[in-house]
Amino acid sequence: MNKYQLYKFLGCIIVLSFFSCEEILLVPDISKEKVTLTAPANNSVLFSTGVSFSWEYVKDSEKYHLQIAKPNFTAPVEIVLDTLVSKTSFLQQLNIGKYEWRIKAVNSGYETQYTTAAFEILNNEDFQNNTVILTSPANNLITKTVAQKLSWQSIIGATEYQVQIYDSNNEIVKESNSTATAFDYTFTDGNFSWKVRASNGAKETLYSSRNILVDTKTPNTPILSNPADKSITTATDINFQYSRNAISGSTEKDSIYVYSESALTNLKFKEEITSPYSKTLTAGSYYWYVKSFDQAGNSSIRSAVFSFTIN
Repeated sequence: MNKYQLYKFLGCIIVLSFFSCEEILLVPDISKEKVTLTAPANNSVLFSTGVSFSWEYVKDSEKYHLQIAKPNFTAPVEIVLDTLVSKTSFLQQLNIGKYEWRIKAVNSGYETQYTTAAFEILNNEDFQNNTVILTSPANNLITKTVAQKLSWQSIIGATEYQVQIYDSNNEIVKESNSTATAFDYTFTDGNFSWKVRASNGAKETLYSSRNILVDTKTPNTPILSNPADKSITTATDINFQYSRNAISGSTEKDSIYVYSESALTNLKFKEEITSPYSKTLTAGSYYWYVKSFDQAGNSSIRSAVFSFTIN
């Protein structure tokens, strides 16, 4: 039993009354597996400073530990990169020179041995093969913030970057050149895509693209209908009903809040619902309202507060 398994076993004894020990210990052993490198292959010579690292998936792995050394791991002058990656590919800008890269697969209990390969970046003649890595905002962001800083990683040898912003009709609403790796833009409401490519004056990369949905509209206020305000019933199965006109933009959702007194301090329950919504309650007085939210972070004014009594 190795040190890690011993620690897991001792921990299992401590929490035995709460969890299944078998469940804790059964982490797939991947230590005898090997990560197969795809690119760059060993002793590759590259003509672009944008290096795309790729490898094959290892079953039962959770992440991959990727390292890049210059010129090698035997006598490194610099560890250029040391990171954990959840995918089976990674893109990195590197200066001209000789390198080694290595990678191992890991999970919560085990890890493989490193697989290593050497490569050399001879020059940046294939500038057009670089890829601009967009950094923020995240792809498919849904936000109510109209002012956004679009940013990306620099490309070695680039003299400027072309930025394009398209609306939902695929029409350009903004086009600009920048020597910086960021561009400030104030959006209107709607769906947009933003694109960036690099240029060295003679050659250009392809555009890299991300999407963004901007929604500043507050959802409409729900209108309550059932149970009627100040109504009295003997039924314990209550059918809550309300209406609200949806607004185009990000997805909207409704939440019901039910209290036991008019001061609205003793919350009995709160749930995300759609109308109609049924709930079994006990005898007593209840006060309720509905409030709406959207994915962009906007929220409606709360509805009127209705009350009802179950005898």
